[in-house]
Amino acid sequence: MQTKEKRVFFNTSSSVFLYNKDLIIISLALLVMGTYLNGITAIFQAVVCVLSCCFSEYVFSRLVIKKNTLNDLSAVSTGLIIALLLPACAPLWVGAICGAFCISAVKIPFGGVRYSPFVPAACAICFANIFFPTQTGVFPAASCGFEAVFSSSEGFSAGTSLLELLKNGSSVDLGFPGVISLLSGSYPSSMGTSSLLALAGVAFYILIERPKRLVASSGYVLSAAVLAFLFPRVSSGRFESVALELAAGSLVFSALILINDPVTSPKKSSSAFLYGAFAGAICMALRYFGKVLDPSCFSIIIANAAWPIFEKGLLSFEKKTERKKLFPAKNKREQVKENG
Repeated sequence: MQTKEKRVFFNTSSSVFLYNKDLIIISLALLVMGTYLNGITAIFQAVVCVLSCCFSEYVFSRLVIKKNTLNDLSAVSTGLIIALLLPACAPLWVGAICGAFCISAVKIPFGGVRYSPFVPAACAICFANIFFPTQTGVFPAASCGFEAVFSSSEGFSAGTSLLELLKNGSSVDLGFPGVISLLSGSYPSSMGTSSLLALAGVAFYILIERPKRLVASSGYVLSAAVLAFLFPRVSSGRFESVALELAAGSLVFSALILINDPVTSPKKSSSAFLYGAFAGAICMALRYFGKVLDPSCFSIIIANAAWPIFEKGLLSFEKKTERKKLFPAKNKREQVKENG
C-alpha cells in the first residue's frame, strides 16, 4: 500500500477548492437533466445528500481533524455525486444515510479528502446497494416524467432499466428512435447517469479543463466495450451489445467522474490507462457474474483497493527492465552463472 505522502494529490487548499468547484459545475449540469427526466424529487434528493455530507463533515472533522474542512467544497461535491447515482424515487432517508456513511466511515477516518484510499461517493453507493437493495434497485418509469414520485408513494410507477433488459438477454430496437432514446435518457436509470448526451457534454468539459483525466476514462470505456463485443448478452448483434452495455447503468458516469478521482487514480498516463481498463474489466465481470444490478461503483472500490498492489509490481518490472538496459554485460554474466 502506498504511503500517505505518496497519495497526496492536492498540494494546497486552493487546488482542492478548484477541483471540487469543477466537479460541482458538472454535477449541477447533470442534476438539471436528471430533474427534467425524473421530476422535482431529484432536487429534493440532491439537497438531502449535500446537507447530510456537510453536517457529517462539520461534526466528524471537528472531532478527528480538529478543524473545519467545509470550505474546500468536497462535502458538497460528494453529496451531489451520491444523489446523481441514486434513483430519483429513492426515499430521502437513503440519501441521508449514504452521505453520513461516506463522510464518517470513509473520508474522515483516513485524514480527509487528500488521503482517502477510496472514492467516498462510490463507497456510499456500494453501501446502499448492499443494505438497501429494494430502494436502490427501482427506477421511475419514463411515463412518470416531471411528476415522478417516491417509490413508497401510491402513484409511483416502476420502469424497466437497460441493465434489467441485458440481465434477461433482452435487446431494444436501435433504429433512429431507439438511438434517440439512448442519447436522451428515456430509459430508467439513476438520475444523473441516463442521458448520454449530458455525459458527452461532461466529457467535453473535462477535455477542455483537465484533458489528462480522460486517460483513465478511455481505459475504462474501452475495456468494457471490448468485453461487451466479445461476450454479448443479447442476440441482436455484437455492436448492439456494445452500445447497450455502455449506455446501461452508471458505467459512463463512473468512467468520467469516479475513476478520475485525483487521489486514488495513478498520475502516470500509461498507469492511468491500465488502471481504468482494470476497473472496466471488473465492472463487466460483475455484470456477467455478480448479483448487483449496477456494479460500476463496486468496480471503482475494487480497483482502488487492488491497484496499488498491481502498480507496485509494474514499478518492480520497470526497474528490472531498466537495469538490464543499463548493465547488459553484468546481466549476461549472471545468466551464464545460472545456466552453469
